[in-house]
Amino acid sequence: MKAQGIKIYNTGENMDEALDLTEKTAKSMGLSSRDTLRLRLLAEEMMSMVRAITGSFTADFWLEHEGTHCELILSAKSDLDYGKRSEFLSISSTGKNTAKPGLMEKIRGVFEAGLYGMEQSFAAQAEYGMGMYGVGMMGAADAGMADAIYAWSMQKYKDEIKAQREENPDVYDELEKSIIANLADEVSVGVTKFGVELSVQKNF
Repeated sequence: MKAQGIKIYNTGENMDEALDLTEKTAKSMGLSSRDTLRLRLLAEEMMSMVRAITGSFTADFWLEHEGTHCELILSAKSDLDYGKRSEFLSISSTGKNTAKPGLMEKIRGVFEAGLYGMEQSFAAQAEYGMGMYGVGMMGAADAGMADAIYAWSMQKYKDEIKAQREENPDVYDELEKSIIANLADEVSVGVTKFGVELSVQKNF
């Protein structure tokens, strides 16, 4: 079942309504107060990401659920003139991102890349290589996004980080402390030639 969508803005407009919709969906699913809080926390993480996106930004937010499975979705179309910036994200004059982003910042980086068109998306693919894959290599059914050209998967990212735990202890610790990594069963960002979609999935 799909709940009616809400258009949200990075200025904060309609975010309270999006959180209310999340709680109403939890109620319709018959979730406990504890699980309702968990679902709301996931929605809050998504709203926080939207607030961090630069420029004038809008996206469609909705939820879909079946049985005890719920998916929170954020979808936006690409805009090649978006922001009209000469730099992308926090990339410095060295051509590399000097910051050490946490998991949610990595998700935002991939999502925001899709808003700038495929060229910037490929740049993000190089920067956030772990967790990304070409949908054609895995199949659209596995990706969960039939129109995606490539996608980022939190579970794939977690598997790669765990395999390199000794080489990247700080990144592993950051993953262990992440709210979304601990609450969500899967987070994926699908990038198409038309836009980008963030999906957060939770089984109760």
